[in-house]
Amino acid sequence: MDWVIASIALAVVGGSLGFSRPQWGWLLLVIAAVVVEIIHAFSPRIEQYFPFVGVGVGVFARSLPEWRTWWPYIRTRPSPYIWFLLYLLVIFVATGVAIDPKISLRYAVGVPAVLWITTIYIPRLAHDGAITIGRLAQSFAVIGAFLALFAGIAALVFHSGFPVPVGRRTILAWQWPFANKNTLGMMMTFAVPAAFGLIFHPRQMSWTTRGVSIALFMMVALGDALSYSRSGWIAAAIGIGVFVMAYFGRRGFIGMVIAVPLAFIALVLKTGIHRWELLWHKGLNGRTVLWRAGFRALQHHWWFGVGPGNSPQAILPYVPQVYAGVTPQDSILRTSVELGLVGLAIWFIIVVGGVLRTAGQFWVARRSVAMRWEVTMVGALLLATLAQQMVESLFMGGVSFGDFYFTLIISWVWLMDFRGRRNRRGAGF
Repeated sequence: MDWVIASIALAVVGGSLGFSRPQWGWLLLVIAAVVVEIIHAFSPRIEQYFPFVGVGVGVFARSLPEWRTWWPYIRTRPSPYIWFLLYLLVIFVATGVAIDPKISLRYAVGVPAVLWITTIYIPRLAHDGAITIGRLAQSFAVIGAFLALFAGIAALVFHSGFPVPVGRRTILAWQWPFANKNTLGMMMTFAVPAAFGLIFHPRQMSWTTRGVSIALFMMVALGDALSYSRSGWIAAAIGIGVFVMAYFGRRGFIGMVIAVPLAFIALVLKTGIHRWELLWHKGLNGRTVLWRAGFRALQHHWWFGVGPGNSPQAILPYVPQVYAGVTPQDSILRTSVELGLVGLAIWFIIVVGGVLRTAGQFWVARRSVAMRWEVTMVGALLLATLAQQMVESLFMGGVSFGDFYFTLIISWVWLMDFRGRRNRRGAGF
């Protein structure tokens, strides 16, 4: 009951701020998505969604008077919305044929709200200059740094963490205030590339601001390393590598060719290859069981799946009881199981189309330092997230921060024109 009261209070406060401070609306939504995951660690019931719902309602109510000016904006770029609407249609159809409609109904209500936020509300703010990719990256980096700090204090002072057996030792991985160390690693998938990219932002006018960005990067990199989340390590490294090679061109490519082997050799010399083999092997054992179960569940529901949110129930007959309540741990497989091959096809078109559009935008923006930084930052976050999804179950249109951030980045790629922003309000990021 305590968490119900706390969640309601957070929803009221967040909704009030979202309504009274519209300039903070996007940031409140970004924070609320993290709060959802934090509450989930202590109370994984319906009240975990209250804060996000509260902020979303406040933002929606405040934006109602502006709808007349938003529809002309939407009509200027109808083609991306066709794919998002088709994805939404698949959600409704999959809910109708779900093996447990009560679970899927939450998605049938929540996904439209998230898609409204990520495809209409935030792109319009970006179009008007109220939010930039620099500000979004700042929010990812700062939130990640605070969470890494809290996790470090909890592990070192209160011995709160996840025990990870590495060789003959058991190491306490950082995870608090989340329920799982991989959740902290997922946060760092966004925070590490964002903090790294901020170091090279064209508008870093002083060494003081650059120093703050370096400090943020060091904090989130430490949090990522000590979370012992293999997916977080790989995804963050891919995000940094994409940024370096895209932003610095040939110099960046040569630097990565030299730095990556040297870093790998240094780590092996320090720890020994055996510990890395054990760490990786223990991480993959459980996932291979879930992947096989996901394929078996898909064979019974090819076209529209088992309904959004129902993959844990669908794979339960094919896994040991210890895996009860766990998703297939791969976003492509989860989408296939829950939305069927039709849903996967729409997901694939949206995601791959987003990657191709990012590459096209980079080619256009390469001669402008500011635009090149923005496209590179978006591309680094997008590809890092996609790498993470190979071993984690993100859901496009969900409200947990991984799902929400991923959906936000995909929508940004589809709906932002880096060449045509004329109505900037204010300076800075």
